[in-house]
Amino acid sequence: MTHDAVLIFSKTWGALYLLVFFLAAVVWTYWPSRRKQYEDASRRPLDKDDKPWR
Repeated sequence: MTHDAVLIFSKTWGALYLLVFFLAAVVWTYWPSRRKQYEDASRRPLDKDDKPWR
């Protein structure tokens, strides 16, 4: 296997791997059942029970 063949193989499969990983992250984030979890997390900084750490 030459250096050029390895380079083409790694660029092709590396790009496909990153694309699949990106799509999985997008699906994970926007899955409808996670909506409540993200809405709760977005409101936490505004809770009245918020106190300093110490």
